[in-house]
Amino acid sequence: MYKNSKLVFGSFSIACIIAILTCMIVNFAIDRQITWAAYTILSVPFGWLVLSPLSIKKYGAALSLFSLTIFTVPFLFVLDRLTPVESWFAPLGIPSAIVGAIAAWFFFLLFRFVKTSVWYKSAITVFIAGVLINPVINYIVYKFVPDQSSLLSTILTAAGCLILAIALWITGSKRKTGKTEDRPLSYLS
Repeated sequence: MYKNSKLVFGSFSIACIIAILTCMIVNFAIDRQITWAAYTILSVPFGWLVLSPLSIKKYGAALSLFSLTIFTVPFLFVLDRLTPVESWFAPLGIPSAIVGAIAAWFFFLLFRFVKTSVWYKSAITVFIAGVLINPVINYIVYKFVPDQSSLLSTILTAAGCLILAIALWITGSKRKTGKTEDRPLSYLS
């Protein structure tokens, strides 16, 4: 298993380097300067920093999430400097990164440590992400980029997620009651 994770890590690292070099060569060949390849030069190492800890056996997911939490704000800061749009880092990037990091850690802890049905965990995740976090992120985005259709879109998305969360919860309840009803029969046989 350890040998496979080393192979995956090495292959992933080589693929990242190839992606950066390919974009730089193509961009320079076409434009005689580095323009759009700067996004690749920034984003691929960010992705590598976030995903490479997954190759660590025991704490890989937690380290990956920690890496995402630590490097997102600096990544967004540099990305803000690259984009031609007026500065969006403080009004859009930081609040979205904070909300996203809190949500990601909550979901990680929910699935890692809470001992309940995956149906209930999924229902909670869909509810929190779609009914609570989605409107907050939309508010942050639409405050920066005003859009008249934002309220209707947010309401429709939240309603759909609420329905899905209820359906997941009901499915979990039915599966749980089905298992408890079957259990006494198995003791009798």
